[in-house]
Amino acid sequence: MSAHSLTAHPPVEPQNSTGPGRPSRWSRKRIIILVGAFVLVCAVAIVSVSAVLRGNSKPVADPVAATVPVAISGLSIPDKTSIGVILTLGTGATEGTEWNQAAQGARVAQHRLALGGATVTLVTENDRGTVEGARAAVEKLAEQNVSGIVVASSGPHLSGALDAAAEAGIPVVLPYDTTPDGTDGAWSMAPTDASVATALTDALATAQNPLHVNAGAGLPVAVDIPDMVPFPAGADVAALATVVARMTDSDTSAGGAYVGDTEPDARVEQPNDTVVVSGHPALQAAIVCALQAKNVSVPIVLTPEATSPTFATVLAAQGGSVGTNLVTVGAAWGDSTTLGQDAGGRGMSSFLAGVRLFAGDPKISNLTDDDTFASVAASADSRSHDAVISLVRAVADAGSTDPARVEAELATLKLGSSDGIAGPGLNFTSDTVLTGKLTVQHATAQDLGLRPSVAEAAARLVWFAGPTDR
Repeated sequence: MSAHSLTAHPPVEPQNSTGPGRPSRWSRKRIIILVGAFVLVCAVAIVSVSAVLRGNSKPVADPVAATVPVAISGLSIPDKTSIGVILTLGTGATEGTEWNQAAQGARVAQHRLALGGATVTLVTENDRGTVEGARAAVEKLAEQNVSGIVVASSGPHLSGALDAAAEAGIPVVLPYDTTPDGTDGAWSMAPTDASVATALTDALATAQNPLHVNAGAGLPVAVDIPDMVPFPAGADVAALATVVARMTDSDTSAGGAYVGDTEPDARVEQPNDTVVVSGHPALQAAIVCALQAKNVSVPIVLTPEATSPTFATVLAAQGGSVGTNLVTVGAAWGDSTTLGQDAGGRGMSSFLAGVRLFAGDPKISNLTDDDTFASVAASADSRSHDAVISLVRAVADAGSTDPARVEAELATLKLGSSDGIAGPGLNFTSDTVLTGKLTVQHATAQDLGLRPSVAEAAARLVWFAGPTDR
């Protein structure tokens, strides 16, 4: 569909300069007093820091430099190295479309590598959200001699891509979906059902009587919620919100909310105190908007799909707000990771610095080459970025663009922030590579100032780990 390569340009290094100061005249006694005071202050500081460190159970060792450059350097790769990227184009609740904006992080990886001297071509194909389209996308990429494929989509239709890639012997990395058991040559960066279940259980720790709104995607088996309301495709979301408002005993007239023409139902004896919503992020956002219109103020727990940019976009488009009662679960793959004073925070900061830098260059396009990168910079995600970095590192280790050799090297990789990835650690010795723990995350509309300014309110939604998870 589109191929985009670039030539490396050496980064401009900042220069610092200092000048010598001129000494003043001091008496010997005065110097002794000041030196003694300085030593005393240092001693107090050392004791204080030591006490803090002793009270912190987290390891102090950190292999990443205090600042991480935008350029990813030190990789020697063959000429004409190319990586395939498969998207599902479209809007709405079509399977897989929720990740086509997040996938733009792949472009950030490409240009960071170029700054470090490694030229990579990205070849993009649209799988159209069907099994047949996914297979055709892989076949087209195979014809263009890609060394590996990032399948930046999700859903059952990906079976076509996985089968075709296995037949062609091309390694695949899925940043947003799991791999079926027995799949050869494919690695998933998505959380497992078990880890999602554990995190959702933590999110529901204080809930006494939760309610599950099932919008087409269930919950992990380990998350057992007896009360369930289905929301099939095409159902009336306002009618659903009315039912949920009654079951949660919400005051639908508070704040001037519209209550409809009917009399309110009698209060339920045991109202649900939490709502859990599962399904496509576009549907999750629409449900949240409808619940807000009915003044449903109980905690709303969303499945990890809500970390997709689609959730924020639809929420804003339908007039919803980023309420303090919105909760999801996820790993350290969001912008708020930069708030941590650790290797992960600095790795994410470098990724976002790249997002800002490349958004300022009108010559850099999006993955489909039909608009500038600036148009998608608000949604470019660290997971697609890390998938590209992983495949390119495997190419470098193999010293070859041959997919079989790249696959063999990829299966040995263990990557962290010092390797140029922006999110949590990845261990490719298993087909499920995510090593970071999933945590309970809360929504905020606060602008962290880490991405280019955009008009859309969707860019203001940031997920951050709660106080008990940091």
